Amino acid sequence: SIALHSDHDLVFQRAATILLGRAVEVGDALVHHWAHLHDRTLINTGQDQEYGTQLLLSADRIELCPLRAPGSVDKRRATVGLPPIAVALETVRSRYMPNGSTDEVPSVVLAEAA
Repeated sequence: SIALHSDHDLVFQRAATILLGRAVEVGDALVHHWAHLHDRTLINTGQDQEYGTQLLLSADRIELCPLRAPGSVDKRRATVGLPPIAVALETVRSRYMPNGSTDEVPSVVLAEAA
C-alpha cells in the first residue's frame, strides 16, 4: 500500500513492483496486488496500464487511465484474479457515484477500487 501511493518516488515504486513480483512467485503475496502496483507504476511513468486497475474519477464520470490493448484486458485481468473490466467499473461507479449523483465527487485517481 505504501508503494502504491508513492507516486512521488518512482524509483521506489519500480523497485517495490519487482520485489512484490518475486513475493508473488514464491507465494508470499497476492498477484492482484502486484497487478495494481504494476499498473500504477506504468501510469506514473507515462505508459499504458496492462490490467485496467487505474481509474480517473472526475465530477461527471469515471474512466480508465490509458490502457494497452483494451480488447484483451479481460483476458489479462483473469490471469491475475481480477473480475472483467465492466464489472469492476460498475462496482466503482456504484460505490463512488450512487444514483448517478456527482455533486460531491472529488477528482482522484482510484487504484484500490478497480
